[in-house]
Amino acid sequence: MINLNNLNRQHVTIRDELSFLEAEIKKGYPNMNIAETAVHISKLAGQLRIHLLEEDRFLYPNLIDGSDKDIQVLANQYQKEMGDLAQRYIVFKNQYNLVSKINDRKESFLSDAKIILEVLKNRIMKEDNELYALIKTRGL
Repeated sequence: MINLNNLNRQHVTIRDELSFLEAEIKKGYPNMNIAETAVHISKLAGQLRIHLLEEDRFLYPNLIDGSDKDIQVLANQYQKEMGDLAQRYIVFKNQYNLVSKINDRKESFLSDAKIILEVLKNRIMKEDNELYALIKTRGL
C-alpha cells in the first residue's frame, strides 16, 4: 500500500508558501514585502525539490511498475508534466530569489509570479483530486 501521508503534508506546506506569495503579489508595489517574498521564493524551491525527490524515488516508480493500467498512464503523464514545471520554477527562482532581482524587474516579476504560482497551485490540486484520489479509491 502506498503511503501518501508525507506527500500530503508536503502539499500542505507547499500550498502555504503559494498562499503567502500570492498574497504578497496581490499587494503589488510598493506595498509588498519584497525581502520576505524573495525568502519565500527560495523556501518554496526547497520544498518543491524535496517533494519531487520523494515522488520520483518512491511514488512514481511504484505506480508505474504497478498492475493498475489507469494509474500507470496517469503517473507517467504527471511525472513528465512535473519535470517541465519544476524546471520552469527553477528559472523563476533564479530570476527573482533576491530583493535586487525583484526590484530590477518589478513589472515582469508580478506577471511571471502570477503565472507560475497559478500553475503550481493547479498542479497540486490536480494531484490531490485526481492521482492521489485514484490511489486511495483503488486501495493501493
